[in-house]
Amino acid sequence: MANSVKLVVSDVDGTILTTRQTITAKLKKTVSLINTQNIPFVLASARSPQGMYPIAKALRIQSNPLVSYNGAFTLKMNEDNIGCQLKSHPMKNDAVRRIVEIVKEQFPHISVNIYAKNTWFIEKNDIWIQLESDITKLKPTTIRFESLYGDEKAEIHKLLLIGKTEKIQELYNYLEKVKFEGIAFYLSKENYLEIVATNVSKETALKELAAYYQIDTKEILAIGDQFNDIPMLRLAGIGIAMGNAPAKVKKVATFVTTSNDNDGVANALINSILEKS
Repeated sequence: MANSVKLVVSDVDGTILTTRQTITAKLKKTVSLINTQNIPFVLASARSPQGMYPIAKALRIQSNPLVSYNGAFTLKMNEDNIGCQLKSHPMKNDAVRRIVEIVKEQFPHISVNIYAKNTWFIEKNDIWIQLESDITKLKPTTIRFESLYGDEKAEIHKLLLIGKTEKIQELYNYLEKVKFEGIAFYLSKENYLEIVATNVSKETALKELAAYYQIDTKEILAIGDQFNDIPMLRLAGIGIAMGNAPAKVKKVATFVTTSNDNDGVANALINSILEKS
C-alpha cells in the first residue's frame, strides 16, 4: 500500500521533547525509519532557530528546514549558526516599540524578549529569562531595544513576554483591545505570550512547506500539543494531538496519541505511517 503521507511536521516542546526536555530512544529510531522512506521530518516551533537546531541534529534531520517563531522565520541551518533563509515574516518595528513601551510602563514585572533572525535579545536579565535560558540552553544578547527599532534593516520576528499566568492573561486582554497594525498574539504556554506578524502561523508555514516540497497540504501529517498548533492540525491531511494537549487542541485533531512522556510522536508515526507502509 502506497503511503499518502509525504511530509511530517512536528511541534517541539510538549511534543518531541519529554517534560524533562529529552528525546527518547524510541523516537530517534522511529524518525530514522521515517527518513528511510524518504518522508522529510520538519520541526515547527515557537522556539528560535538555535533552540531547534540541536534537537534536529539529535534526530538527524538537521538538513531539513526549521520553522521557527511559529512560522515567522523558516530557514536551513548549519553548525556555524549560519542560516539559509527560506521565508521571513518580520513585524513592523514601530508596533514592536509600542508594545514594549506598554509592557515597561504598565506591566513592569513581565519579562520582555525580542527575537530577530538567529538572535535572542534582552535588556536586563530576570528569573523568567534565566528559566528560558535553562530550557533552551541558549544565552541571550543584552542590548538597548531602541537600537533595534532604529535599524531599518533589523527584522524582528518575535516578541516573547513571560510572567505569572494571571499577569500574562491580563496583558493579553489589554493588548487585544489596543489597535496594532499587522500584529497577532498567541499563548504558547499559559504564561508565555508570543507576538508575531499577522500573516504568521503554523498554518501558513504548512502551506509554505507544501510549496517547498511540491506537495499538497493534505499529504502532510502534523503533530502538536498547544493552541498555536491548532491551525496546522486543522489544515494537515492528518492532524495529531498529543495526549498531554488541552481539550480544545484534541477536539480539532484527526486523532489523539499518547503523551510526550509516553512516546506520543513515535506511536503516532508508527500507527499512521510505518504500519501502513
